[in-house]
Amino acid sequence: MQVTTREAPRYRKPPRAEVLRFLNLGVVFAGAFLGYKAISLLERWKGKAWAEAQRHKQHRRTAQGIHDVAVTNQGLLIKTAQFLSSRPDVVPDEYIDILRTLQDEVPPEPFPVVKRIVERELRRPLDKVFRRFDETPVASASLAQVHRAELHDGTVVAVKVQYPGIDELVRIDLRNIDRFIRILSRFDHMMNYSFISEEMSKQIPFELDFIHEGHNAEAIAANFEGVQDIVVPDIYWDYTTARVLTMEYVDGVKITDVEGMKGLGVDPADVAKILVVAFGEMLLNHGLFHADPHPGNLLVAPGPKLLLVDFGQVKEIGPQFRFVFGQMTRALVTEDDTALGQTFRNLGFRMKRDVDAGYEALGKSYVGDISKQMIADDAGWIDPKMFEDSYRQVMRILRDNPVIKVPPDLLFVGRVMGLLNGLSMTLRSRTNLLVEMSRMLDQGANGIERPPVAETRYLLEA
Repeated sequence: MQVTTREAPRYRKPPRAEVLRFLNLGVVFAGAFLGYKAISLLERWKGKAWAEAQRHKQHRRTAQGIHDVAVTNQGLLIKTAQFLSSRPDVVPDEYIDILRTLQDEVPPEPFPVVKRIVERELRRPLDKVFRRFDETPVASASLAQVHRAELHDGTVVAVKVQYPGIDELVRIDLRNIDRFIRILSRFDHMMNYSFISEEMSKQIPFELDFIHEGHNAEAIAANFEGVQDIVVPDIYWDYTTARVLTMEYVDGVKITDVEGMKGLGVDPADVAKILVVAFGEMLLNHGLFHADPHPGNLLVAPGPKLLLVDFGQVKEIGPQFRFVFGQMTRALVTEDDTALGQTFRNLGFRMKRDVDAGYEALGKSYVGDISKQMIADDAGWIDPKMFEDSYRQVMRILRDNPVIKVPPDLLFVGRVMGLLNGLSMTLRSRTNLLVEMSRMLDQGANGIERPPVAETRYLLEA
């Protein structure tokens, strides 16, 4: 068996004491809150130019603090940092610059630990299973790290190995998230945030079962069978357990590597179209979607082809939610604020004063005005300024009429929509998500059949 010897980032064991993990994060959040608050209070005396310069410094301090505590605590906080680093449309540049290193470059476990886990899980010595196993991982993330290896028949594979004891860290982090949300609810009565901890507690534990992840990958692959634009790695079940996942090794550049794509002769805007149409298909037609499309999980190969990897977070949504979500899309495209408000109620939002006007105002401020501007500009992504305006309007509405219930399914759907917008901005997309989703709905309503998928690249040619 042959292994590589490239030096890996230094690994440090994460703290396992629940209180310590809570305090590590609490100190960062408290420092950020006090820092931003102080700047806002002093702005009236020192002026906007001073405040703007100080905010840039505070952005960097806070981002570095989040980065450091994510590397220290590991676990779910890394996922949060990955999400923030994928939203250049709403997050300051300082956060993007500092947190993007956590997308797939978390300090990995030492190789002897990895070797011990793989041998225990597969019940064989490493060299009996693999002719070659690279010692340094090609990626290391929040719950596991991935090594390139070669089976004895010459097949090149990627071996995903779960960190030891990560299941207990996840349970601790979920409890701490629930605590933070309870604290937040005492200070902020404008929205009931309990749906966040409830949905995460239900969904995140699935990521710890690699058998489940393997089936997720096969289900997504089956839904895109014959579609040349999408590549999902094959799973090698003979070398897979709940904590070790062996899959086909696929090679490509990260979806945010615009220069790398151009070097492959790929137009980033074409990749954006494949991305948007693929996720529209998953959300509206398949009812099963990849719920973690951060840049570390999306690669691009010549063609272009979009390579989907890491299926730990795959979310299923039922026909009723998809139907109402489709109605919401139509309401946004037709700029029907009354219908939009009704879809917010039908999705499961509940406001303290349960009146039609409240849902209409919420829908219009939350997504309606943004979508109108997107369609008017024929834009492929939402400008950050629109989010700022939307946030201020929503806060005004919630102060008058709080939201007491949010549909749990919207947590991961909304997260995906946000990540898609951030990636579309990075890729300078020419594809409008709302227009594409509306086209899909029209095709379904009119009984239009696509060409046989085995004979078309329908995602790019849609």
